[in-house]
Amino acid sequence: MKVLPIQVEQAGPGIDLSNLTAGLSVRMADPVKDFAYARNAATLVFDLSACDHARLMFEAMEFGDEPHAPPPSPFGDDVAFDGVAVSADGASWYEVQDLRHLRSDRFTAYDLDLDAAAAKWGLSYGSAFKVRFCQYDNNPAPMDGIFLHRIELTADLRAPVFHLPMDDNALNPTVRDTAGGGQDQVFIDPTGDANTASHSVPGPNAATALAFDGADDRIDFGPALLGDIVAADHDFSLAFWFRTDANCGAVSKYILRRAGLNVQPYLKIYLNSDRICWQVRWSDSGYVSLFSTAGMLNGQWRHVVCRRQGQTLSLWVDGVARDTETGPDYARNLFADAWDPRAIGQVYGTSASDWPFAMADLRVYDRALRDEEIAALNA
Repeated sequence: MKVLPIQVEQAGPGIDLSNLTAGLSVRMADPVKDFAYARNAATLVFDLSACDHARLMFEAMEFGDEPHAPPPSPFGDDVAFDGVAVSADGASWYEVQDLRHLRSDRFTAYDLDLDAAAAKWGLSYGSAFKVRFCQYDNNPAPMDGIFLHRIELTADLRAPVFHLPMDDNALNPTVRDTAGGGQDQVFIDPTGDANTASHSVPGPNAATALAFDGADDRIDFGPALLGDIVAADHDFSLAFWFRTDANCGAVSKYILRRAGLNVQPYLKIYLNSDRICWQVRWSDSGYVSLFSTAGMLNGQWRHVVCRRQGQTLSLWVDGVARDTETGPDYARNLFADAWDPRAIGQVYGTSASDWPFAMADLRVYDRALRDEEIAALNA
């Protein structure tokens, strides 16, 4: 996807950004013919916090510009040179392309792999990743100067760190009937044949889902996966489709949680009084619960997202933010130790009756999903 700059910074007397918005073109040249050198820089700021596979493309042509190289990378914020540099913090800069050997008769096209540059210099994409085009010389065009055209940055939104389509062919994590011979006896057909798997049911948008009996079916998570993701000050998102035909009333039925009712901290997703609920707890007395509106448990597929972004928790159902809470405690670590191996499917309610439901397309992200991503997942 194309990523637009969230901010444009300019420095120097000879920067022309008049076509930046419309055509992403930049002219850099000393406006005064006095043989005194001038540094001109156009810096584009991008929010790449949720991105990977970033590429920077542009075309460049010079007007008799003499070459000026920067010192070895990293160098400071005010260095004058002819080239393109990137910075993750705005203080230390790293050249990714020199502009010292351009042609004056036609444009040269560039396609830069920013992932490779970031890996080389140990940089991380953040919410203010900077790309700088810099020119340094002592005369105006057509004697000196650099013209940039068709500047474009593209990137992919970072994929989930874990994705379980729930299509009866998932090999990791383990999907099993905890009774091992009781209740349904077979949760996933060992042959991998979705036509004979006893728990394969139609899912949302013509997808396949898994049906849980509400008693002994479960999906085993490895403890390291979610334990790292919900560490202190770490953004994350959990997204999945959910459906149940039963209104559990005032009895809480847990569909995702960690072991031990009295072990803190933890998070859990549960159903209560016809609502979908998300609770995080960091101490015996410290916790917060987020609730959807009522009427969510009527046999319809619901898309659920639990998101932590900084100190803000938000519960989304069907692409709409149903509840949001903000506070310093909400950024705490949410696991005391290992994640419960009965993370999904095992119901912990106080009622003895079974409580069946179905889930599909579980995704775990090590970042806060953007609003538009949540809307797309709900589509």
